[in-house]
Amino acid sequence: MARIARQGLRLRGLPLFSLGQPWQSVCDAEGLLGLRLFEPRYVELARRVLPPAADGKFGYAESYPPKVGQAGVLAQIEQYRWTDDNERPTVLLSARAQRRFRILEVKSQDVSAGPKQPLYVASIQLLDDRDTKRGVGIESLDYWTGEFEGKRRADDIKHGTALIAQLGAPIFQSMESWSVVSQVPAGGAVVAAGPPKMVEGYLMVPLVPEGAVELPLFREPRAAGGIPSEKELRAALRDMEVDPSSPARQQQLRDFGRKSGRGGGKSRA
Repeated sequence: MARIARQGLRLRGLPLFSLGQPWQSVCDAEGLLGLRLFEPRYVELARRVLPPAADGKFGYAESYPPKVGQAGVLAQIEQYRWTDDNERPTVLLSARAQRRFRILEVKSQDVSAGPKQPLYVASIQLLDDRDTKRGVGIESLDYWTGEFEGKRRADDIKHGTALIAQLGAPIFQSMESWSVVSQVPAGGAVVAAGPPKMVEGYLMVPLVPEGAVELPLFREPRAAGGIPSEKELRAALRDMEVDPSSPARQQQLRDFGRKSGRGGGKSRA
């Protein structure tokens, strides 16, 4: 779920509901999710999103508690009915997923005087088709931020670190900007200008000489297929004396290009 350069797809103050599982794991065969809401926080959610207050849209967070950077679904309530269950307000509803989103900001709100069961409210970024089809989701974020050999991979990124694009990736004007200034093709290389930073729910890394990219779209050179070692580079230089038109030399050049990540093109950063 890649960062996209359109602020018009942001929603603020969206009440969230969650069962702690992906939408497709909890909806029925027709894609509908049936709910019976009676907890004070979710009754308050219903009051905020159902007519006449609003048009029946709420956010379904795919993990609980919801956190910045995590995924969710914008759901549309298709049918609902208020009842009194043991003298407490209850709403029965069915909802259908409309669009996927990423959480940019999340806050908890106390809505009752009883046990602390807050209602979570979020600012979200809706994702369009080109983002969801890329197949870069929370697992890619986990690659960089999850524990690996006792530390996070993202902690190893510093000025001069090379990164290889797994997919075509936009280059933004800066880590905070939504303006796309260039594009890195799959297999293209960029160089980090410093450590990554979480910006509005997206893990961004600055580039040399300028610009920034979304880190989950990239891997380290070795993880992406490797770059030549110093020994391999020296051997390649020695091989320069070989006739470049010979079949053996042509194969060496192809192998060298694959290891360097150049087979998919160069970065225009």
